[in-house]
Amino acid sequence: MVIHENGLSYSVINEHDVKVMGFYPRREEKARIVIPPHVEGYRVAVIGKKAFYECTKLRQVVLPAYLHTIEEEAFGLCDKLEDIVLPESVRQIGKGAFEGTLALQKVVLPRNLTALPEALFYDSAVSDVTLPDNINEIPAACFYDCRNLRRIVLPATVTSVAPDAFHYCMNLEEVVAPKSIDHIEMFDGEKEWQIKPLKR
Repeated sequence: MVIHENGLSYSVINEHDVKVMGFYPRREEKARIVIPPHVEGYRVAVIGKKAFYECTKLRQVVLPAYLHTIEEEAFGLCDKLEDIVLPESVRQIGKGAFEGTLALQKVVLPRNLTALPEALFYDSAVSDVTLPDNINEIPAACFYDCRNLRRIVLPATVTSVAPDAFHYCMNLEEVVAPKSIDHIEMFDGEKEWQIKPLKR
């Protein structure tokens, strides 16, 4: 079943929850959206795959408290998106969810998030990212071509960093990481980034 309400489209995924599918009709893009916690008695639990992909007018998104999943490329290529707060209820984020967000500078990832997806911030404007404490891996292309990124602190739980996780982060000046990570290959292998130890 599909529900249309206040310019958004939702798909019922079980007896309790719905998934946001995007603007309805698609051509009616908005600069600001507030996604409600409930629609017709259902909890809004998921932002669907490519739900707002390439919505070039979108600047601000307010997400609901019950949200637990943001699927692949949900906000990919939203090049004017500059303000989004991820609720602590979010446990899963799909590949490339914020790829190409050229105005998004600050993101706090929820504490309940246990894994980062590939290409999460690929070619985005992030300069300030807070990672949750229970992340074990920085996956492929996670911060690829994030040229505004100057400093990042990896939590003590991180045990591996993909070789291209920080490729082309040309202005990255400081990486603070646990002792289990003794180097990070950057810039397509042209340089090994010497990291600073994480102080507990």
